[in-house]
Amino acid sequence: MSARNDDVDVLIVGSGPAGSMYARTLGELVPQARILMVELGPRVPGARGNHTQNMDDEERAAAQLLTQGPDAGVERAAALLDIAEGLDPSLEFRQTILPGLHFVDSRPMLREGEVGLPAASMSTGVGGMGIHWGTSTPRPHQSERIPFIPEDEMDAALSHAEEVLGVTVQAPPGTGLAAEIYAAMADEFDGPGLTPVGFMPSATHWEGDRLTFSGTGAILGDIEESVPGFELRPQTLARRVVVENGVAVGAELEDRVSGEIYTVRAARVVVCADGLRTPQVLFASGVRPDALGHHLNEHFQMASFVQLSDEFDPAAFDRDPKALGYVLIPFSDARPMQGGVMALAGSPYALAMGDDAAAMRLGILAWYAAKDVRYEDAVEFSETETDFYGMPKMSIRYARTERDLETIAEMRANSIRSAERIGMLVEEPTLAAGGSSLHYQGTVRMGAVDDGNSVCDERLRVWGVENLYVGGNGVIPTSTAANPTLTTVALAWRAATELAASLAAEFATETSAAR
Repeated sequence: MSARNDDVDVLIVGSGPAGSMYARTLGELVPQARILMVELGPRVPGARGNHTQNMDDEERAAAQLLTQGPDAGVERAAALLDIAEGLDPSLEFRQTILPGLHFVDSRPMLREGEVGLPAASMSTGVGGMGIHWGTSTPRPHQSERIPFIPEDEMDAALSHAEEVLGVTVQAPPGTGLAAEIYAAMADEFDGPGLTPVGFMPSATHWEGDRLTFSGTGAILGDIEESVPGFELRPQTLARRVVVENGVAVGAELEDRVSGEIYTVRAARVVVCADGLRTPQVLFASGVRPDALGHHLNEHFQMASFVQLSDEFDPAAFDRDPKALGYVLIPFSDARPMQGGVMALAGSPYALAMGDDAAAMRLGILAWYAAKDVRYEDAVEFSETETDFYGMPKMSIRYARTERDLETIAEMRANSIRSAERIGMLVEEPTLAAGGSSLHYQGTVRMGAVDDGNSVCDERLRVWGVENLYVGGNGVIPTSTAANPTLTTVALAWRAATELAASLAAEFATETSAAR
């Protein structure tokens, strides 16, 4: 481990996918830069940033326990004893809290008319959510796309993100059972003006007979070897960004092991803590534009099992072990939701189903629907109360509009339609508790102009504060149903290239002046 460096060129807060994309890009474009990445959580055993699905059962369980934040080391059943009133603990365990995560607030106080996000969760450890994520990487479509970024620029950024993440894209029509499910969904859901049905792109690849999942390590690559000035410092809390005369000049940090509080000076500061903690850090820093924390949105989520009919019996098909077979019904403006259909027998995930024949006859339906984005939906922060880490306590304000209720009803209808084409529902589609998707967006949203409706510009520079950048799902300003990680990584790359250019120009000026 290198000696502690308290004077750097770039300080990155957060070691998840967005922060890691910033670090990688800066390292590639300005390899002489001194880059410090701080992470609130601990290191996880094994290769840095490895996805937990690449681990054996024992390693995976150990890694998950480490990243549960305030519940670190606590078996999940015990952690679930204190959950929001009105939520069935068995349902909570099954649908809303995943291993390796911890609740934002297990007992949220709701105001009249609010539904809140009682299942809002986060991961706290090196690699962030990037060591747990599902690896689905669809591109945004139609109004999901950001209108003020030129399409060719955004497509180039998405392509770069796909390359970095090692995304596998399976082209229709597929093979075996997956091809039959694809054909059924295309017949049911394709139409004029609608994004065509296809297969879900996935940040996975085959290494021999083993499917490998891209964790955060795939983004960071070999940065420790290629960039001598890079340091990843775990168990370090960013208490606040230090701003002097409208310029970010560093951050006040806390060593969570020793309790030491110290300041790091930095020429650039990048905050990628996640969709809820990034605005928390800015709030604690006194950086409080009107839009901070507002326009909070996540997809509505509905998942269910379907008993496959004889026509789709997995036993009747030769299985291609290297075809993921996750059929994607993409978002369209005329159908503001995304559906996913997959036979359980074709799932690449480590599921505790064994070889039970009945289980192998099941299919999985997962639908996400876009939220009606409103300023009033927000994560708010207390001036007086603090959370487990001593940061301003969060409160989530969240309600559903009439349009949202119509969208949810349409999502339920489409869940039933997709199930009836391939079999029979095992249970009625149920709306997951708010927060279950883990895709919290809009809280530090980007905008084309500084009109009070956004926190940063299209290159993720925070309005009104020089040399301060943000990243993560929270910067996405549109209402989406598509999984956001690909877009988030692409946007971080665009921002990091601009940051790298400005840093390189400064280095060149300093070198010229020294001659």
